[in-house]
Amino acid sequence: MAVMLDDKYINDRHTMHRWLRLQAPICEAVLPDGRWVWLVSRYADAVAILKPAPQAPTLSDVDDVLAGLDGDFDLLADFAKPATGDDVVAHLIVNGIVDLLRHPEQQGLNVAELSRHDGPYATALQPVAEPTSLAGIDILPGETVAVLIGSANRDPSVFDRPDDLDLSRDATGRLTLGDHDDLVTEAITKLRRRFPDLALASEPTRLDDVVVNGYAAAPVTPGPRSAALA
Repeated sequence: MAVMLDDKYINDRHTMHRWLRLQAPICEAVLPDGRWVWLVSRYADAVAILKPAPQAPTLSDVDDVLAGLDGDFDLLADFAKPATGDDVVAHLIVNGIVDLLRHPEQQGLNVAELSRHDGPYATALQPVAEPTSLAGIDILPGETVAVLIGSANRDPSVFDRPDDLDLSRDATGRLTLGDHDDLVTEAITKLRRRFPDLALASEPTRLDDVVVNGYAAAPVTPGPRSAALA
């Protein structure tokens, strides 16, 4: 019987990931749009099938966007998207800022750990071009493997205390399709310096999406600008 990646998966993603890792290493699944796929959620299987695409250059307008912010704003629509022009990078920036605001005890900035803990991709769909064997299952050309990146990045056999955000962790082995670490670091660092009292204005709203992991809206209250950067 195929697993259904339905609203429960979207709304309670990390619980579903833990449950899926307890199942067979590879299983059948049906996406919300009706597509049938092979589903893998464990780190070792994900590494075997995931093929990241080359990163395209992404320009930064962080300074200009920050200069135009005045009063409460939305992290995604008003800051991350206009600052990067790239939806995936924007979601990583917003996910990372929300994580940092929720964990004020964490010191420093570790983009790899932010990406591992709550990265911008929930699922990567990888079409199979030639016969492939994965976890003892023969996969035929034309079939699709759905790699649960978020699940693999919280695999307890690879990452200790996988559900905890730990900015001191070496997370360089996390799975990613390209995070643009330098741009994410620049955006988060400059935002925190400009608004040291930044706070969530309300609970962010999750995207209703099985591929992209992020927020549809993340409203914040900036507090006073830093005098040094005003």
